[in-house]
Amino acid sequence: MNSNLQIKVGSLIFKNPVLLASGTSGFGKEISKFYPLEILGGFVTKSITLKPKRGNPPPRIWETPCGLLNSIGLENPGLEKFLEEEMPFLEKINTNIFVSIAGESVKEYIELAKNLKDLKISGIELNISCPNVDKGGIYFGLDTDITYELTKSVVKISQKPVWVKLSPETERILILINLLKNAGAEAVVVFNTFLGLAIDWRIRKPIFKRIFAGLSGPSIKPLVLRYIWEIYEKGFLPIVGCGGIMEFGDVMEYILAGASLVEIGTANFINPNIGKEIVLELENYFREEKIQDLIGLAHKRKEDFS
Repeated sequence: MNSNLQIKVGSLIFKNPVLLASGTSGFGKEISKFYPLEILGGFVTKSITLKPKRGNPPPRIWETPCGLLNSIGLENPGLEKFLEEEMPFLEKINTNIFVSIAGESVKEYIELAKNLKDLKISGIELNISCPNVDKGGIYFGLDTDITYELTKSVVKISQKPVWVKLSPETERILILINLLKNAGAEAVVVFNTFLGLAIDWRIRKPIFKRIFAGLSGPSIKPLVLRYIWEIYEKGFLPIVGCGGIMEFGDVMEYILAGASLVEIGTANFINPNIGKEIVLELENYFREEKIQDLIGLAHKRKEDFS
């Protein structure tokens, strides 16, 4: 392990800045067939809900020229099966494990947090930004008051580090992040997917039954980078960058813009080894420097243009 890659975020130490994003690698068993998850700085589970969810009807995935539209709809086995079937595997992984939770009400989020507080996990990622469900999801994340109260309640109940995964559709993003700091969140994940649309021109109707779907992949990276730059300048909370990371250079851009950590999502579907490959490239690159010293460094370099 290269100690130059260590990063402290909130109360946790990460061996390197690379995590896998929620919903892109299930609960870890499938991706662990390609490489040991211990090599990663962390792993975020698929979002779980109190009761099992079947998700949305097909089609759920649509490939675009520069990204992926999805309308999965939070399909998951529910809390009970998660505890029985997935936690025994997750608690053996020697890296930071975050459990993503989603609910249709504040009460449901709190109930989930109660049931997770004694588990051997590093923290909770609040999914208040899924665009593919009728209740909860993005509808929570668009309301600053609900998001503040929800985060405050989960922090109090869980007694674990809480991250909040935000939607790019959120208005007043900087005001919201300042509220989340006051609510006790340790970091914000920027972002979940953007709302997008695809139409099958041959049959002349939208691809997805819900019309809109979540866009991820390379097309959103410049947009997310811009927000990370703005959020970093305010200095409210550590930032976990998420959106269109496909290679080592993308991680470097996120770090230099101000992200402390990154989450890799869509790239896992194209190359299941991408997490391991990027970690190895980081280990090779940071033989002399500490990656912590490069977080937000591009902000200082902007003076070169003056």
